[in-house]
Amino acid sequence: MRTRLRPGEDLAALVRRHGIVLGGPFALALFLLGGVVGALFVKRPYVLPAALLVFAAAAAWAAWRWLEWKADLWAVTSQRVIDESGVLTVRAVDSPLDKINEVTSTQSIWGRLMGYGTLNIQTAAEIGSTTIENVARPMELKETILEQQERSRYRVAGRPSAQGGGALPAGGAFSGSDASGDTRECPYCAETIKAKARVCRFCGRSL
Repeated sequence: MRTRLRPGEDLAALVRRHGIVLGGPFALALFLLGGVVGALFVKRPYVLPAALLVFAAAAAWAAWRWLEWKADLWAVTSQRVIDESGVLTVRAVDSPLDKINEVTSTQSIWGRLMGYGTLNIQTAAEIGSTTIENVARPMELKETILEQQERSRYRVAGRPSAQGGGALPAGGAFSGSDASGDTRECPYCAETIKAKARVCRFCGRSL
């Protein structure tokens, strides 16, 4: 991934299109390689050079498609979804988690058998919608995005208000049930949270 992560940003998932998109170019290159082997047994002066030329073109096409596949990726972080593509010219689009309204995953029968599908991300940003076709493990990618969204909400809800609304009472104690002693310290950020909490509302980590 060529996009740099921001300070405090964690990478949750990195996916590419399913390897099935490379099947056609590589199958053609292998077929033409067989043609080159067969041309060795043909007693014609022009057959072997022609077969090598066609095979070289197919191999170059397959190599270029592999480079495109390698550069075309999607990353889910604790702050955004990154859509990155391009071999010579890099294109990167960020979709902040708080701007994502809906995530839809679609898989055909073959997609379910082979582990690929289509993911559509509806956002409130200028890009509007992002559709990822033939992506590997679309359901896992969808769940990862929704999970990071939920953790992001916990982190935002746990921040003190800039106007002082989230300030602690005198003595630094929490009011209500937090003051009853039914609390514990988060092992990751050392903030005080409820004893029954499963996710820290300050750092967003699972407990």
